[in-house]
Amino acid sequence: MGQDETDDRQKLLEAARALLARGDAKFSITTLCAEAGVEREIFRTHFAGKAALLASLMEPAQPTTQEPLTDSKAAPEPGVSTPDAWLERRLRVFERALTALEARAEATAQDHARAIADMEDKLLKVGLRRDETLARTEVPEPMAEVAAMLADMPEPAPVMEEAPVEDIVEAVPERPAPELLSLAPAPDVVVSKEEMAGVLQVARERTRLVPEERMPDGNRRLRWLAIGGLSLVALFLCIGLTMGNTAGAAAPDLEGSGVTHRTVATGTLARTVALADAGNGHAQAQLALAYLRGTGVDSDAAAAARWSAAGAQSGSPQAQYLLGALYNQGNGVKADPAKAVELFAAAAAHGNLKAMHNLAIAYAQGQGTTKDEAKAAEWFARAAERGYIDSAFDLAVLYERGEGVTQDLKQAMKWYGVAAFAGDQASQARLDFLRTQMKPADVKLAMQAASSISPLAALDDANSL
Repeated sequence: MGQDETDDRQKLLEAARALLARGDAKFSITTLCAEAGVEREIFRTHFAGKAALLASLMEPAQPTTQEPLTDSKAAPEPGVSTPDAWLERRLRVFERALTALEARAEATAQDHARAIADMEDKLLKVGLRRDETLARTEVPEPMAEVAAMLADMPEPAPVMEEAPVEDIVEAVPERPAPELLSLAPAPDVVVSKEEMAGVLQVARERTRLVPEERMPDGNRRLRWLAIGGLSLVALFLCIGLTMGNTAGAAAPDLEGSGVTHRTVATGTLARTVALADAGNGHAQAQLALAYLRGTGVDSDAAAAARWSAAGAQSGSPQAQYLLGALYNQGNGVKADPAKAVELFAAAAAHGNLKAMHNLAIAYAQGQGTTKDEAKAAEWFARAAERGYIDSAFDLAVLYERGEGVTQDLKQAMKWYGVAAFAGDQASQARLDFLRTQMKPADVKLAMQAASSISPLAALDDANSL
């Protein structure tokens, strides 16, 4: 061994004594190398591990010169176990055990790291924290093997008081020799793969849902039958409520019992009845018109009024017009011109031409509302522009008389001509009369205007039944 190597070894020993003197009994090899000022590889060339270093500290200093043994310095009898021999034996056992643990820890460090990472991933998925799992899992004591090996060794023989163990190690604080075992705890907790699997199994068992108690097949069948029966009862109740008297929410002043429309319909009317019962506004208006005219069923003005009211509440313009006509005439309901005007206005706003015409008549006559010939002319014009012949005739009358509009015979002749071209005989008679009262040039212009008018398209949904 060279001088440099001897110095490095001595530096390491001196650094270890210094750390022990400061009370740092659990120093690491890295700390020791930093204290001694040497590289870790140099430490490995001199000592197999920390246990070997501690064993070297316990060795007595070698004499510099060889002196022959005299009688006064004779070796102790071989049958007597000295404290140095006993301590050396225990330290060697400890060194072998600790070296084995370090080797196993270094060899399985990567496997344990991967196993721990896999375990953490699985624990995160099941919502169990890693610290709770580790707290509930018993981790084997890393020094258990060392303690078992030491426990199997026989107790040392009595030693002489002249050679206390404290004098063997220089600058080490006074403490009993067996407590030196606590100076070198294992650096890492070593857990086997089998123990990792046990931890995962505990986590799975703690997070697994409580299994549903199995019910005997007979009880389960009865339970499902009861649920099915209750579901059918609820379904029938809902159907009964839906198929109930839809028109029952009409105004309280509607006359009649409302039972007639419940008669069983046959033929093409059956579908209309079914749709009306389901709340279809258009079908309700159709059914009301059928009861009003007696088409397919017995004529019943009260039933017509009730179905018209149901359709009006559903927003059907046709039903609103029919109900307004019934209120205007007092047919099946108590006459109420104001209510009729309100229903005509609602239907007219949705594009119903008959409602526009009737609303204009109400304004022209002041029936159910304040007389307003200007509004009458406005609603007559709206209906006439969409091809309603009666409104074209009445609008021509207003222009001929100058009521609600400025008197204009040419405009009157134009609208008479529109109605006459559509086949209205009364309009043709008025047209013939005005020809005798007007200049031929004005007549020609008026007839050209009448023939050039193209009616606006009426809304089918608001007018057709």
